[in-house]
Amino acid sequence: MGIDARHLESGRTYSRNADAEFEAASLVKIAILTEALAERSEGRVDLSERWTLTDAVKADGTGTLLILDAGLNPTWNDLITLMIGPSDNTAANAWIRRLGIDNINARMEHLGFRHIRVLTVLPAYPPAPDGPSPWDGLHFGIVTSREVGDWMTHVARRELIDEDSSQRMFEYLDKDPTRQRIARRFPREYLWAGKSGSMSGVRNDAGILRTKKGTFVIVILTDGGSAQAASAADHPSILAIADVAKSIVDTWSHDLPDIVEKPK
Repeated sequence: MGIDARHLESGRTYSRNADAEFEAASLVKIAILTEALAERSEGRVDLSERWTLTDAVKADGTGTLLILDAGLNPTWNDLITLMIGPSDNTAANAWIRRLGIDNINARMEHLGFRHIRVLTVLPAYPPAPDGPSPWDGLHFGIVTSREVGDWMTHVARRELIDEDSSQRMFEYLDKDPTRQRIARRFPREYLWAGKSGSMSGVRNDAGILRTKKGTFVIVILTDGGSAQAASAADHPSILAIADVAKSIVDTWSHDLPDIVEKPK
């Protein structure tokens, strides 16, 4: 496990293996999001422009676009929504090809995130029927829990790129995050905005938890888990993520004062 946890109002922190590099899986899509909104801020990307789905660009794995008919014409804003919430791989590949891996990684390094890196595009759909699985040995990206914690903290404080870009990033994280991991054992009034990722043996989750005790940034990365199906809600690593998150938040919350102002 790699863990980075922070309570923003009090400054409390906890980390474990926070500088160790982990396979990012779809968590690295936050790097794609960063470059997309940075280029929007610079006037080089118009999120209202439209992109056309073809069978040739469909990616294997998670997402809705691979089961839809070619010819669909979503906006680039729609593609970000699909990439972050439902974690659509076809949408992620569209953005990677538009922005370029080198540009994405250079931006992250410039912003101080040297260990959040995209390594490749995701495999095409459908995979070759007779060949080896394109997922065997695939490394989509790398992250460390500390740098993802830094990234989430900047977004929570509206300090990444500029205030408007940070607000938009937060809104994408807030639209459709899974509550099966870090947020699993918290009541619905604990508001969760985050991004998860899964590959064989890998389960990750990261985000911003808003409670009456304040704002918690929590990042939990795991590797070496069982090969159980990525969608399995009872995967041992997923349950471990939920237990660790609840332990941290409950322990800190015990002597934290209530925040008078409702979390935004």
